[in-house]
Order: sequence, then structure tokens, then C-alpha cells
Amino acid sequence: MTDPFLDVARVLAVKAADRVMELRSTTLVKERKADRSLVTNADREADRIIRGGLRDAFPNHSILTEESGLDGPADAEYLWVVDPLDGTKAYANGVTGFSVMVGLLKAGKPYVGIVIDPLEGHSFEAVKGMGASHTFQNEKSRAEVSRRTEWESMPVVTSTGFPERLEKLLQAHFAGPWIPPVNSVGVKVGYVVSQKVDLYFNHHSVHYWDTCAPQIILEEAGGMISYWDGTPLCYDIRAGTFRHEAPTVATNRIRHADVLSILRNVTPQNAPK
Repeated sequence: MTDPFLDVARVLAVKAADRVMELRSTTLVKERKADRSLVTNADREADRIIRGGLRDAFPNHSILTEESGLDGPADAEYLWVVDPLDGTKAYANGVTGFSVMVGLLKAGKPYVGIVIDPLEGHSFEAVKGMGASHTFQNEKSRAEVSRRTEWESMPVVTSTGFPERLEKLLQAHFAGPWIPPVNSVGVKVGYVVSQKVDLYFNHHSVHYWDTCAPQIILEEAGGMISYWDGTPLCYDIRAGTFRHEAPTVATNRIRHADVLSILRNVTPQNAPK
């Protein structure tokens, strides 16, 4: 798979991922943002690498990153959406569940995406209309979601901190194995894309940089993501919040409508905010 946008994003994401792993074993510095969320020097280093590289390569594009906010017009045709280190808590704790994610919106829709899980060695990428790929141990293959249709055979993963009450309600309907939750939307969507799971429930709203790259990868692999009420994800950059309006659910698409129906019956008010 080759595309001028993806080619640049791949180089920068790999460079950032390498730097993140280097800092993890040398000079990791932990801090708290104004909202008390965790940030490290690795987040900022990865942000610097990716944002600087994108600005050099595409001076007329807008760039939105978790660490630096929006640079450029909100209504630009091409707008990069970057989470330089998704899953900072897992990263700082030295456990699986973090990734480097670079996505591109074209006219407000996900167009290019790359997600690198440097700890586990997985890389996922996609371009609109060109399919998705999965690289592991230097072997690249086409990424396709599973064709499983029976609840008992469809594994489930959730976001960390998933409410116990809600989990028990859903387990009564989705009888497949529930694997331990992990951080990072990119890692969990990677589980769907690599057929490790078929259903991914998120109980809280996330930011645009959490979903832009994973969404195009999932969709090009045959999967589907939406809000719990079935509404497509919206990237309203001009609103200025850069946050989705509701929790999301991702699946291997085949029974997405059935999943939404169950969610409405189990949680009439959707997932808790």
C-alpha cells in the first residue's frame, strides 16, 4: 500500500514510536496536565516529531494533536488528527495498551490512518478505498475483521474503568469470552482488525484524536464503529471541543445493527457519560 499521505505518516509514526520506547527505558518524566490527566516527556517528544514532520511535508494542511491543539483553519480540506501517545497511563506503568496514532481527515471524514503498538510490535494502516494492512514481526498482510456471527464465539473487549453494573448487563447478552480491558482505542481497534475480538464497547466519550486513525483502519478492514445510538462519528472541528458527543461501539460489522438494538434495550439512556 502506497499513498503520499500515508508514506509520510508512516515515517513519522515509526520515528515517534522508536523515540517513545527509547524514553521508556532511559529518562521517563511524568507530569500532570491542568485537567489532572497524566502526561510524560514521551507524549511531548512524539508530538514534536509528528507535528513538525507534518508541517514540513504539508505546509497548507491543518494539524490537531492532543498535546498542542489545533494549528491551522478548522475547516481545512486536509486536517491531520494525531494522538502522539494514546494510553499514557499504560505506557507509564510499563504494560500493554499504548500506541502512536496518526490520522488524516479529508473534508471532515477519516481518510488515512496508522496505529503503531510499539510494545507488542503491531502496526496497522489504511487509506480510504485501498483496504487496511497489519504488520507484525516484519510481515505485512491484509487486515480483515472476522466473519463470526454467533455471540458465543465473538470475543469482547471494553475500555478500562468500564462500569461493573453495565458489564454484567452486557455479559447477559454477549456470551463470548470477555478479554481483559486495556488502554488505547488504537490497540483495541487493532484487536478487532486482527480478529482477536469482534466487539469493543467504550463507556465514555473520547476525543477526535482517539478515533480518527483507528476508524479508517477498522472500516477499511471491513468493520464498523458508531455511537451507541447508531449515529456515525462526527468530527466537528469548528466546535472547538474536539470531543465526540457520546460513547462508541466498534464491531466486525456483521451484527452491528443487532448490537445497537441490544444496547438500546439494556441502557435506554445510552452509556453513562
